Amino acid sequence: YSGHTITHFTVRAERGIAGEQPIIDKMAPLIHVRKDCPPILFITGDRELEMLGRYEENAYMWRMMKVVGHQDVGLYELDGYNHGQMADPAHPLLLRFVGRITATK
Repeated sequence: YSGHTITHFTVRAERGIAGEQPIIDKMAPLIHVRKDCPPILFITGDRELEMLGRYEENAYMWRMMKVVGHQDVGLYELDGYNHGQMADPAHPLLLRFVGRITATK
């Protein structure tokens, strides 16, 4: 849940790059955007309560997956929940997503 889609802040810190400076390089999940990816679900907390830019990162990757024609990508923003609070309300969303995917196999 609520993952980085740009290069992780730890990698950026190790390179001396400020946390506010987004980087998309070989360490960033965003470089793997393609039409034939497995089904994917992005779930974040409230964009105003989440970690800096986390919702926007996930929304951008979701959008790029749609742009390249990926047919099974979802995005949820859990209003009112911060980064540390959003896991519990996210579980039912993930279970429903996985259930749908496995039911079609």
